Amino acid sequence: MLNLGIRYISFFIAFILITSCIKNEDEKVKKIIEISKATVGSNEYDHIYKQATDSLRAWDKAKLEGYRWAWDFKYKLDSVLCFNSNGDRMVTAILAQCDLSNCVQDDVHYFYGAKIKRQWYFFSGATMVVPREHYQSEIYTPLSFEKLHELAMKNIFRGYLKKNSKDEWEINDAFFTYQLEDAGWGDFKRQSHKDTLENGKRFTNKKHYFESIYLRQSKEKWLYREK
Repeated sequence: MLNLGIRYISFFIAFILITSCIKNEDEKVKKIIEISKATVGSNEYDHIYKQATDSLRAWDKAKLEGYRWAWDFKYKLDSVLCFNSNGDRMVTAILAQCDLSNCVQDDVHYFYGAKIKRQWYFFSGATMVVPREHYQSEIYTPLSFEKLHELAMKNIFRGYLKKNSKDEWEINDAFFTYQLEDAGWGDFKRQSHKDTLENGKRFTNKKHYFESIYLRQSKEKWLYREK
C-alpha cells in the first residue's frame, strides 16, 4: 500500500511538472506573438504571414533546387514570427516532415524576411536536422509539427526577447544581428567584389550592405530549378 502511495505521489508530481512546462511554453509563445504584433500591427502580422506562405507555395510550384524540402516533404510555416524593433527584419522557422519511407529524421529550417523599400523579401538560412531516435521510438514516423515547433522555440527563437530594467519583456535586437549579420552572410569591413558588384562601389552603410545580400539571395534562388 505504501509503495502504491509513493507511485501515486510521484505520478502526481510528474503530471504537475509537465502541465507547468506546457503552460509556460504556451505563455512564452503568446508573449512573443503579442510583442511581434504590437511592433508591426496585428493586420500587418497576418499579412506578412500570408505573404511568406504564398512565397513558399511559389517555391514549391517552381521546384527550386535549393528548396527541395518545399516540394519533397510535408512542411508548415511556424506560427511564430519574430520582428525587430524597426519592424523591417523577421525571423521564423519552417517545420518540415520527411514522409518518404526511408526517412529517419525531420528538419527545422531558419526562415528570414527583410523589408526593403516597403517590400518584403523572404529567404532561408541554416537547417537544423532532427534525428527522430532522440525523441521517439518509431523512427520511420515523422515527428509531429507540435514537436518541431517546440524545438524551434528552444533553438531558433531563443534569445528573441530579453528583460529590461523594469523586469519587462522587450525585443532583443542583438538577436537579429546574430541571425542576419554575423558570419555566413557577409563581412561589411571586408567587402568582396561580389558584394560591391551591383552597387558599383564599396558600401558605406551597413544596413544597405546587408540588404544587397538579402536581395541577391532572394533573386539567385530562381536561377536554379529542377529540369
